[in-house]
Amino acid sequence: MIFFFFLAASLPYEQLSDLYHPTIEDYRTIQQFLAEGERPELRRMGDKEFLAREFRLVGKSPEEVPESGRVVVNCEESERENCIIIYSSFNERYPRGLKRLVDVIAHSNFKGHVYYRIGGWPNTEEGDLLLAHVPFAFKPCFFREMQKMGYKHVLWLDASILPSPFVSLNKIFKMIAERKCFIQGNTHTLGPYMNEEAAHAFGLTLEETYAIPSCSAAILGLDLTDSKAASVIDAWYQAAQDPDAFYSPRSDQSALSIILYQKGFRNFLPPSSLGERQFLDKDHNALFFMDRGYVKDR
Repeated sequence: MIFFFFLAASLPYEQLSDLYHPTIEDYRTIQQFLAEGERPELRRMGDKEFLAREFRLVGKSPEEVPESGRVVVNCEESERENCIIIYSSFNERYPRGLKRLVDVIAHSNFKGHVYYRIGGWPNTEEGDLLLAHVPFAFKPCFFREMQKMGYKHVLWLDASILPSPFVSLNKIFKMIAERKCFIQGNTHTLGPYMNEEAAHAFGLTLEETYAIPSCSAAILGLDLTDSKAASVIDAWYQAAQDPDAFYSPRSDQSALSIILYQKGFRNFLPPSSLGERQFLDKDHNALFFMDRGYVKDR
């Protein structure tokens, strides 16, 4: 908590009316800092610096305000077995990607809950808004929110993702329960997308990161009843509080890859294929598709 107070003193959070229950004006205050504030650490993100500068918690028009909800699919409201979480900023066409994904899941045979957020920030009641300036830190914060609510198996899906029509999401959650995780690999190691500062935050040299496989952060499933899997979220959240760990060209993804490697989660599913448009199982059957063209303007 001492570290959080340090952040509040050096960033815009002390200007907010209520850190734990932020208003639209509070989000706009943070939004202005994200776009215009002094943030020299962003230079370490290389070609992805613009993502942190342009990240939008609120939309450009007055009608575009943070929105959140829960959809109960083929189960009871009280159930806490399986949960899918989806977040979209107000950038490009990500909100429509989120809405499409929620609709697809709602009309599938999936059994569980879907939590979604468009803009704003997850888990604000525990003070996680203090990480709104950290690129992609909404991911571990959203996992923490579901963890607090007692969900056992949680699957993160990017707003550009679509489940394969040939594979039930219930199969994915069965894999999470059996394997304690659902992790897709990439075709490269971390080294080309890291820097010395980010590597040192994890007790590594830059050279050592060239031997660590990269995972995809577009899809991540964890069994939060398993202490080892749950500790991944704790470590990811702690890394987001570090002044260096998330400031690399692949930000949350590189941090997550190192944490998984250091905790012994190395049995990734095969890398995506067809130009990163498919995510496969061990038998190379398509489980998910990435449709970036639906959500991105550039």
